[in-house]
Amino acid sequence: MTLAAQYNGKNLQDFRYEDLMHLRRAELMELFRRLDAPAMAEMRGEYRAALLDCGHVINTLLAWPFLYFLWGTWQHKAFEPLGDDHGHGYNAFITTQPRLHENYFKALFMKLASLALSFFRPSNPQRLARLMLNKTAIVSSVFDGRPSFQLSYREYNSFFTNTMTDEVRKVNDHLFLGIGRLTIIFGKFNPMPFVLIGPPDPWRGPDIPYPDRI
Repeated sequence: MTLAAQYNGKNLQDFRYEDLMHLRRAELMELFRRLDAPAMAEMRGEYRAALLDCGHVINTLLAWPFLYFLWGTWQHKAFEPLGDDHGHGYNAFITTQPRLHENYFKALFMKLASLALSFFRPSNPQRLARLMLNKTAIVSSVFDGRPSFQLSYREYNSFFTNTMTDEVRKVNDHLFLGIGRLTIIFGKFNPMPFVLIGPPDPWRGPDIPYPDRI
């Protein structure tokens, strides 16, 4: 149950992706503060994901290479609960590269090399790559102190993706509002909203096993 049944005169149970797409960042943050965290057990599987209004144009420019260039085109965030208050997850991208690196700088080198080679040979077929691992937990939000479903990338990633933390709250059974933040671009003072859309596809697991679960 959310704290508020309606937003902008519309029942939250009737909200869809398009409703969030039409909101500005300040409105998305206001809505986020009215929502409750989903239960850990509820967040299971691969949810379709998309960026929402990030406020400044510079944020969109910063997000573009990260979400739509280096590893491919961002498609999903996925989750698997491991207990009542913790779990893990990953991101999924459509790519033509046969191998992707979690490390940002290695990924950039391989992407540029792949683009150069594409002038001399056909591209590989598209595939869905699962990487950018994270740990999940129910924590107190940095935005309002209330519970949020958190994704932490610090444990599994290198600079600068290891400075990223996401928080997610539930709009309705098939729609979740997320707020991303990166320490290197002012953290909670520069939030970057996104949406997760269900019902989710089944959990598949990342391409590279979690280091602490091998």
